[in-house]
Amino acid sequence: MSRSLAMLHNLIMRVEAAPVALEAIRRWCVRQADRFALAFLVGFTGFLRFWRIATPGELVFDEIYFPVFAKNYLTGTTFFDSHPPLGKYLIAVGIKFFGFVPLGYRTMNALFGIGTIVLIYALCRILFKNRKIAFLAGLLAALDGLLLVESRTGLINIFAVFFSLAAYYLFLRSGTPRPQKAPWVYLAGAGICSGAAIAVKWIGVASLGMILLFSFLAQLNRHTTKLKAFLPQSLLLKRIGRLHPLTIIFCCALLPALVYAVTFPIHIEQNPEYQFVELHQQMYGYHANLKEGHGYASEWWRWPLSLRPVNYFWQVDETKQTVQTVLNIGNPVIWWLAVPAVMFSFWGGIFRRNFGVLFALAAFIFHYLPFALISRATFSYHYMGALPFAIILLAVALYQLWQREGWSREIAAVAMVCIVLTALYFYPIWTAYPIPLGSFYQRMWLASWV
Repeated sequence: MSRSLAMLHNLIMRVEAAPVALEAIRRWCVRQADRFALAFLVGFTGFLRFWRIATPGELVFDEIYFPVFAKNYLTGTTFFDSHPPLGKYLIAVGIKFFGFVPLGYRTMNALFGIGTIVLIYALCRILFKNRKIAFLAGLLAALDGLLLVESRTGLINIFAVFFSLAAYYLFLRSGTPRPQKAPWVYLAGAGICSGAAIAVKWIGVASLGMILLFSFLAQLNRHTTKLKAFLPQSLLLKRIGRLHPLTIIFCCALLPALVYAVTFPIHIEQNPEYQFVELHQQMYGYHANLKEGHGYASEWWRWPLSLRPVNYFWQVDETKQTVQTVLNIGNPVIWWLAVPAVMFSFWGGIFRRNFGVLFALAAFIFHYLPFALISRATFSYHYMGALPFAIILLAVALYQLWQREGWSREIAAVAMVCIVLTALYFYPIWTAYPIPLGSFYQRMWLASWV
């Protein structure tokens, strides 16, 4: 009898202790939530980017340039390139390890593509201090076709996007409640990453412009009270505002210029026909005089509406009546929903003085509107710099809809279901997966897509 009572007592004690244990587990899970979210995003985006990455098994679109240039650095072959060299150096790393094969000249793009999703998550965590918005933004970015295709082909756009986002992340870290380092250290890191973005493609200068703008506003915010009535206040502005102007000049002007310059000696030593200044004259002249049209070219205002994608690869099996294609088109539902989300963000960022929304909106503008001034042929992939911020603003809008009761929550749920289903539907034409020819044309929702 006493033994039974003892067993019963132990059982009761365990039952009483269970809520305490469950609460401890719950708290541990909450503390590890960022790691769980990032682990999922890394695993998911890694699968999407590396699965069948060697297909197509040949050079596609501008892979006839960039991987070839990367290989030239390894073989000592002379060549002329109208872009700075850093992107080709990075592709050359993959070729060095795996050889001049699709896996070799696409691996670094896939890795940086995964890193881009991680940085989008990290940016949102700082801007909005909301894990759900950050995860949603990362998931939306992982489900987008343009970011996916550019991460699976040996081109250089994804490198410029990655370094730009890294620059913003480091810049914003200086405004976190408990920064691990002094603000000027983060600002220097942001300057280095901005210089790296420019050393991939000149369009990376947009990230440097953004950082300079907010550093200038921080200085004004410190010395005038009028600006405080219009500009959302944040720790970032306060801490950057306390820095000496010469520190900002060093971090945001001299350091980026130095990083940009040090990427050229290897290139110039191998290609001695043009020295640094003359080489840049030739590079600028190439882009300034590039007046030829292109069948896939599109004006800047068409990009958010996804009106003219670029076909990177097309191969038809006449016997089986199947097609393999790499169509560089974004997830249409994400892009179309992002348009009203960006427009609505003017209200949230300017009139409601939400710093996170304002920063994302300003970054979108800096990376997008300058293309309105470019007269040469442009393509939808030039939207890549602005796209992460359109996605971030869409994530904010969907989250806000979900927070409301009734039809608003239903709209957000339907939107997410449509985004996921569209990604599944379009995945074959993003990755050259064989599908019946008729199925391809069923996916051409607009005549301008063909």
